[in-house]
Amino acid sequence: MKLPLSWLKELVAIEASADEIAHRLSMAGLVVESIAHKHASFTGVVTAKVLKVEKHPNADRLSLCEVDAGSRGRFKVVCGAPNVRAGMHAALATVGAKLAASEKGLPAHGAPNFDQVEPLTAAVIRGVESRGMLCSERELGISDEHASGILALDNDAPLGANLDDYLALADTILDVEITANRGDCLSILGLAREIAALFEVKLRAPRLHAARSPAANNKIHFDVEIEAPDLCPRYAALAMTGVKIGPSPAWIRRRLELCGMRGLNNVVDATNYVMLELGQPLHAFDFSKIAGGKIIVRRAAQDREFVTLDNATRSLDANDLLIADAEKPLAIGGIMGGLNSEVGATTTSLLLESAYFEPVTIARTGRRLGLSSEARYRFERGIDRAGQVSALIRVAEVIRKIAHGREASTVADLEPRKSDAREIAFELSRIETLLGVAIAPTVVRARLKAIGAHVTPRGKGVLGVVPPSFRPDITEPADLIEEVSRLNGYDEVRAELPPRVAALVPPNPEREFHQGTREVMLGAGMTEATTIAFIAPPDNARFKGIAPTASAVKVTNPLSAELSELRLSLLPGLIAALRFNLNREADSFHNFEIGKVFQREGDFPVERTQLGGISYGPYALASIGAEPVKAGFYSIKGVLEALFESCSADADLGFKPIEAASYPFLHPGRSALIRLKDGPIGYVGELHPAEAMRLGLKEACALFELDLANLISYGFAPRKSIELPPRFPAVRRDLALVLDRNFPADVVIKTIRECGSSLLEAVEIFDVYEGPAVAAGKKSVALACRYRAKDRTLTDEEVNRLHAVLVEQARTRLGAELRQ
Repeated sequence: MKLPLSWLKELVAIEASADEIAHRLSMAGLVVESIAHKHASFTGVVTAKVLKVEKHPNADRLSLCEVDAGSRGRFKVVCGAPNVRAGMHAALATVGAKLAASEKGLPAHGAPNFDQVEPLTAAVIRGVESRGMLCSERELGISDEHASGILALDNDAPLGANLDDYLALADTILDVEITANRGDCLSILGLAREIAALFEVKLRAPRLHAARSPAANNKIHFDVEIEAPDLCPRYAALAMTGVKIGPSPAWIRRRLELCGMRGLNNVVDATNYVMLELGQPLHAFDFSKIAGGKIIVRRAAQDREFVTLDNATRSLDANDLLIADAEKPLAIGGIMGGLNSEVGATTTSLLLESAYFEPVTIARTGRRLGLSSEARYRFERGIDRAGQVSALIRVAEVIRKIAHGREASTVADLEPRKSDAREIAFELSRIETLLGVAIAPTVVRARLKAIGAHVTPRGKGVLGVVPPSFRPDITEPADLIEEVSRLNGYDEVRAELPPRVAALVPPNPEREFHQGTREVMLGAGMTEATTIAFIAPPDNARFKGIAPTASAVKVTNPLSAELSELRLSLLPGLIAALRFNLNREADSFHNFEIGKVFQREGDFPVERTQLGGISYGPYALASIGAEPVKAGFYSIKGVLEALFESCSADADLGFKPIEAASYPFLHPGRSALIRLKDGPIGYVGELHPAEAMRLGLKEACALFELDLANLISYGFAPRKSIELPPRFPAVRRDLALVLDRNFPADVVIKTIRECGSSLLEAVEIFDVYEGPAVAAGKKSVALACRYRAKDRTLTDEEVNRLHAVLVEQARTRLGAELRQ
C-alpha cells in the first residue's frame, strides 16, 4: 500500500519525518519497504485563467490567448492546444520558467537538475510575441498525456499560485507491506489510524456530507435482492443522475497516480479514490443498462461465461458470486465489473454499489480465474463490516463535486446476515505471561482505545473488549496482547524468556516411537525428507498406498489444479524429490519420510501416520576395482528387518507374495506384502520397470511404505549395551533342506530358531539351489547353524546331539527332505 504523506497529513496532524514514521510503522508490524521522494519537474509555472481566445492572424492551427495570472499580471500567449477556451483555468509557464520534462515524457527518477535546463524566453511565433506557454501534462512531467491538449485546472484554482504547491507535486510516498490479516490498512484512513495510535495524536476522519433527499421528479426506483446471503451478507446501493462523464481534476488523478493507479474518467476515478481513502471497494453501473431496474446478488448457477471490463471472456463456476439484473449478469462480485454495464461517455445515470463479500469466496473465484483487481485484493483480506453506507455517502459527495451528479434515491441498505459485536474477556495478567513484560492497566486501556476498541471493566483484572468493525483479525485475548505490545514497538519486549514453572513432560509413546524409527532409518544410511501433503489426482490414482481400495480426499479450495487432493501415499512426494536430485546430477538417493496420509472412510476423512522410503543408486563409493552395493529389493528389505528387530516385532511379522493387480506400480517378482500377525501393514519392493521407464530411471528403485499405527504398540526395546567378544568359540553345523520352490525362506529360518536349543546362536542361509540335483518344482536351501556356550567350549559330541534333534524337528515341521 502506497501512502503519500500529503494525503496522510489531511487526516493526522503529525510533524514527524518520513524516516521516523517508517520506523514506527515497521516496529509495529507494518514494514515500510521503501521511501520515495517526488519532485516537481518545473519551476516558474503558475495557475492562470484564459480570458480571451482569438484566432492567430498568421496560422490556422494556433490561437492567441489572453491569460490572467492574478498578481503576476496578464499576458498574451500563443497556444496550439485543441482544448483551449475562454474561461478555463490552466497552467502557465511564465518567462524564466524551467521545464525539465523531456519530449518523450517524464524525467528521470529523483529531483531534476534545473541547472541543465534552459529557461523559457519570450518568443515571436508567426509574427506574434508569446509571453509564456500554456502547458500540457507531459510538458509538466505529470503524466504522458499530451494529445488532449493543455492541463485543465478546477475553476476554483487561485490565480497566480505556484502550480507545484496547488497540485502538491512535491511529495513523499511510503510503500508499506501489508500482511494478509491487516486488510484494514489497505487505505489511507487505515494507515492514518495506525499512525495516530502510534504517535498518540488525534485522527481527523473524512467528514461525510450526505445530500438532501431527491425531489419527487428526480427519483429513480430500483430493487435489490440478495439470493446468496452466505456469500454477500450486506449490500448497499445508491442511484445518481445528471452525471457528466469526463476527465477527473488533476488533484484526483495525481493522488491516484501516487498510489499506483491511473485515471480513467471522473466516475471511475471517484470510486477508486474513495476505495483508497476508506478501504471500501465500490463499483458504478450505468443504470440505463440494468434490465428492470433490479439488482440480484446470486450464484452463477447456469451462467458459465461472462465478459469482464477488460474485454476477456471468463469461464464461471456454478458457485461463483454474480451481481445480475433480471436478465443477465452485470459483474463478478467483488472482483470485476462487466463490459455490458460499463460506465462510458454517454452515461448520465449511475447505480453505485458498496457491499461486503465473504473473503473466502472472493479469494477462491479470483484464484481460479487468475483475475486480480484492487477490489479483490481488499475483499479477500477482509474489509470493514460496517463501512458500506459511509463509503456510498462519500463517493456520492465526490461525484457531485467532479461529475455534477446528484442523488436520485435514498441509500438501499440490505443486511440479511447481521454481524453482532463480539466482546472478548481480557485478563490483564496474561500479558506478562505471554510477553514477559508487565504493562500498566491504564496504558493497556489507552492503547486498546487508540485502535478503536470499546473497553469496559468486567471485574478485578478483567476487561471486556469489543474490537472495532474494521478489525476482523482480532478474535481472542492473544490478539489484544499483540496490539498492546506493538503500539509501543516490538523493541520494548526484551529478548528473554518469561519465567515459567518447570514441569516434567508427560510420556508420549507415539513421539518416542517415531523418534526411535527415525534413529533406525538414519543409522541405516537414509536421510529424512519432508514433502507436502497436497498432490495431483493422477499421482493418487497411480500410488494408492497400503490400502489399494482407499478413496482420496479432495481439497475444497486447492492452491492449484495440480494440488487438488490429499495424498494417499508418501511415495509420490519422495519420487518427486528423487527426480529433483537426479536432474541435478546426484547419482544416489536414499530417503525416508514419517508423515500423514489421508483417505476417505464413508463420509469422513481419516489420517494415518506412515513411514515411506526410497532407495536408488549405490549406498557408498566402492574401493577401486570393486562394485558398490546398490539399492535393490534385498537391501531395502534388510533396512526394514533392522527396524522390526529394533522394536521387537520381527517375531510377528512376515513377508508374503503380493498381488500385482493391487499394487501395479511394484515389480511383480521383486516385491512383498508385509503382514503383522493377520493383517497387512505395508509393502516393500522395486518399482515396476514400466513405471521406472516413465520416470526416466536407469537403475532399480527400491521402495517401501509402512502403517506405523499398528507397530507403535511394540515400542522400542532399550538400546543394547556393549558386550565383550565371546570367550569361547562357536561350532558350525550345516543343514540342506529340500522344499517346495515357493516356500518362503523366512519361515525356514523362524522354524529352525524355534526348534533349536538355547545354545543355537545364529541361523543363516548361505545357498539356494535349483537344478538337476533336486526334483522339479523343488529347491535346496542350505543353512549354517552356529552353536556357542558362554561358559565353556562345546564338544563335537554335544553339538552333534543338539543338531540331530534340531534337524529331525525342522524336517518334520517343514515337511522337508534332507539333501544328500
